[in-house]
Amino acid sequence: MAIELSCPPEPLSIAEVLHTLGTPDSTAACDQQPYLVIPGNSGPRWLIPEPPRAAASVLSAWHPYDFSSRMKWFAVRMAARAGVLKYSRSVSSVKLSRQSVLRWFELCGIPSSAGEMVILVGNPSANRKLVTFLLDEARQIAAVLKIGLSAGGGACVLREADVLGKLEQYSWAPKILSVHSEKWAAAQEYVHGSMPDREFRPGYMELLCNLPRSGGCKTLSAVAAEMFGRLSPLKDELDKMVPGLLDRALDRLDFDHSVPTMLVHGDFSPWNIRRNPKVGDVLVDWERADFAGLPAYDLLHFQFNDDLLFGEKAGGYSAIRSRPICAEYFRRMDLDAELLPRVAIAYLLDQLASDCQPEHAAYLLRQLAVILD
Repeated sequence: MAIELSCPPEPLSIAEVLHTLGTPDSTAACDQQPYLVIPGNSGPRWLIPEPPRAAASVLSAWHPYDFSSRMKWFAVRMAARAGVLKYSRSVSSVKLSRQSVLRWFELCGIPSSAGEMVILVGNPSANRKLVTFLLDEARQIAAVLKIGLSAGGGACVLREADVLGKLEQYSWAPKILSVHSEKWAAAQEYVHGSMPDREFRPGYMELLCNLPRSGGCKTLSAVAAEMFGRLSPLKDELDKMVPGLLDRALDRLDFDHSVPTMLVHGDFSPWNIRRNPKVGDVLVDWERADFAGLPAYDLLHFQFNDDLLFGEKAGGYSAIRSRPICAEYFRRMDLDAELLPRVAIAYLLDQLASDCQPEHAAYLLRQLAVILD
């Protein structure tokens, strides 16, 4: 039977969130702490303590990018500030065990008598996780605790912790605070700073060009062989969508040319950048990092992601190729600019081999067709 492209997982229940937190469904009245539950498209999205003003530091730091989401989030923030969020028909409430919550603070080494946290439920995927903001006595964010909601999510949390441990010397990565492998959990410092807009800033070029090199090389033919192995189970489905395109892409990539490898963030996007007034730009969410990745991967991810998520108005690969930033990046990295189409093919195939849904796959195949045609 043909393997299908990934489908969205089943909606998450509040009981599953409580189970992951280690909070029993029912606790003694003296141990109960009320939380409001703000729903998302596939179950609970946010859990915030009552009164919701306690969550102000987290809610004000969150920054949706499309207009409708910004308007909705502004309404949530204003309702929380006015103390009327609980009266919204879509908002429900739940009781958390104060003792269970405080246990997380103790594990992470964060002093707190109130034990207030704000919980963001990650987007639906096989690697779903909870992102938990631990608040200090002044109700400011003291640390970020990530907990896997599944084995895949737990593996991503622990992988990111391992990556951050290796990047401790750099100011552009958060510091890891504690790791709890048996709980699929790890805590890291919270990076204070604003989330930038969607534009690619000059400082990003500096950051990308200064990411550490691995000292090794990888041939594009070896990349092609790796992609063939990863995509073989999906070949029948992909050929139904665009006959022969995968074979053509792999043939174009099968090129005996060595490319120096380097650290790749893996999800270089505006929402994973914090503009800290003391240290400059800091990258968060390192779970997809690769210490021996291909150069230009992060640059391409930033550009393709913007095109995909915001209506393909940016022009996709054709526009990316014509932008001066690509030529500047390849010049500064001492790479042949003619490698761009092949590196772009490698990036698109890697995304296709990852946990992508049908709409994402269709976009990636369209971009591959632009390069090949």
